[in-house]
Amino acid sequence: MLNFSHFWNHSSNKIFNSRTASQIEPVAYQLEIGSISDKGLSRSSNQDYIGLFPSPDNDDFLAVVADVMGGHQAGDIASRMAVEEIQNNYFAQLKKHSPEQALRQVFEVANVEIFSRAQQSPEYQGMGTTLVALFLHQSAAYFAYTGDSRLYLMRERAIQQLSTDHTLVAEMLRKKLIDAEQAKNHPDKNIITHAIGTRENVFLETSDCPLSLQIGDCFLLCSDGLYDLVDDNEMLSHSTMHTAQQACQELVQLANDRGGYDNISVILIKILQESAISQNTATPITRA
Repeated sequence: MLNFSHFWNHSSNKIFNSRTASQIEPVAYQLEIGSISDKGLSRSSNQDYIGLFPSPDNDDFLAVVADVMGGHQAGDIASRMAVEEIQNNYFAQLKKHSPEQALRQVFEVANVEIFSRAQQSPEYQGMGTTLVALFLHQSAAYFAYTGDSRLYLMRERAIQQLSTDHTLVAEMLRKKLIDAEQAKNHPDKNIITHAIGTRENVFLETSDCPLSLQIGDCFLLCSDGLYDLVDDNEMLSHSTMHTAQQACQELVQLANDRGGYDNISVILIKILQESAISQNTATPITRA
């Protein structure tokens, strides 16, 4: 199990313009970050992979969750490769591209590398991983995702899923072929329609424009091992009642109490009012 928590101070005195030319108000804030990646109770190993990466100048922050596709070979290799590609190249891409374009670039490169590796050996064929990434830059948030790992925003006592599940059942739900109750226990609920590494070209989605940060915001990234067993209101309640790390521990424990049928990964990032709490030294962390 990976456990990680720290405080991260950030003060922005710039106004960042979105693609629509709307201005984002500068916010001085502190990040409180918690994370856990747990193998659960039914799996023999943890094939999820997570990453927490400050920028080289310590002004920005990137969080990533990758979850292997069930039933596919060498999934742990795919999830690790995807996160390491982002770790090694995202900030370099950011020097040449906008935050959204840089996310798209590293997702696409990760896809090419994993797909190519899968063609080299029968043991790697079919391997793939979901991938969701959140980037905090100045006073704004940007994100990208493919697959069914999720990103949530909790703001003003409400929770909103920012990502869209790339699954067969989610597509049926969007087309109103089934209702929400049928979707919960549908036999095809785990069929993923898009992922990193399974095809030559990857379908991914990014934030349409920068999301302005507010004091009190809370971002949660997680694999399906969490949200399959813990509902949105429970995520909201635990995240607002506890510190970031305590909330991660409570949520993972709740999923395990209900069976822990899959690996469980969660990253929680709180946007707090800047305070006198000293900044810890931040080190890039992934699950080994």
